[in-house]
Amino acid sequence: MRKLVQLGACLAITLGAVSPVSSAEYPAKPIEMIVAFAPGGGTDVAARSIARFMEKHLGSNARIAVINKPGAGGEIGWTAVATGQPDGYTIGFINAPAINALVVENKAKFKMDDFQPIANLVYDPGILVVNKNSPYKTLKGLIDAAKKAPNSVVIGTSGAAGSSEHIAILNLNRLADVKFNPAFFGGTAPVRQAILGNHIPSATMNLSEALQLVREGEIRILGVMDAERSSYMKDAPTFREQGVDLVAGATRGIAAPKGVPADIVAKLEDAVDKALNDPEYLEAARKAEIPLNFLKANEYKALLDKMTTDLEATWKVTPWR
Repeated sequence: MRKLVQLGACLAITLGAVSPVSSAEYPAKPIEMIVAFAPGGGTDVAARSIARFMEKHLGSNARIAVINKPGAGGEIGWTAVATGQPDGYTIGFINAPAINALVVENKAKFKMDDFQPIANLVYDPGILVVNKNSPYKTLKGLIDAAKKAPNSVVIGTSGAAGSSEHIAILNLNRLADVKFNPAFFGGTAPVRQAILGNHIPSATMNLSEALQLVREGEIRILGVMDAERSSYMKDAPTFREQGVDLVAGATRGIAAPKGVPADIVAKLEDAVDKALNDPEYLEAARKAEIPLNFLKANEYKALLDKMTTDLEATWKVTPWR
């Protein structure tokens, strides 16, 4: 027994002497970047493209392995990130507001506080569009029409109930004290055809999905759901400019389990920042018109918190399931 006690004491001393990996040593082994969707999808492509440039800016020994864990609308992969070791060797892409919606609906095994945001990479804002021949010239005009005839003005959406587009419509209803009627088309192509054919009065989608049609003059943007005007479409006003404080869209960012040392968070954040400013990466993103939007860890957390707060408020008024 005495020998066991002595052995235990020695082990305790030895383990106590092992300090967490410092930023100077990090990364000392491969980093796993978890993607909550299948290979070949938008998030997977984004992860694999940025991983290469993050390796470059983390140091010559850095290796990032992209691991796909699809299923349950992202819940499986995001749970793996949230429950990983907080040592900087488990990170992953999270997609908001889809991830926030799972938490608000109580469908997730995690809370948003279980994540340490690292950096946001992409923000593809939602937009509200009408056909080129639509009588509605402004957001106010469409809102006024809906107020005169509640639930009669349709806004088409590419998603299903609870999708980011649907939730944007619900938030618009709440913020503008109006009742638009959502119509679910199950994909971007069908809702685009519906608005082009003038079969619906308006539609919501992400900005990147409508750029070409707007430039060709086939559809008109009534509002961009972002804090500022987009550099891709500078003439399109934001909702905020028009008196509706609606910020909504699809984001892609990187997070880690809560508890990762601050110096490692800073190193990962810096690697993303440098990757997104790498001329080679920027040129590829420019050609693809990827709406890059770098946010540092604290800024990204603020965005995620706002999305959760907005969803909670909307859920109380109009739960979407």
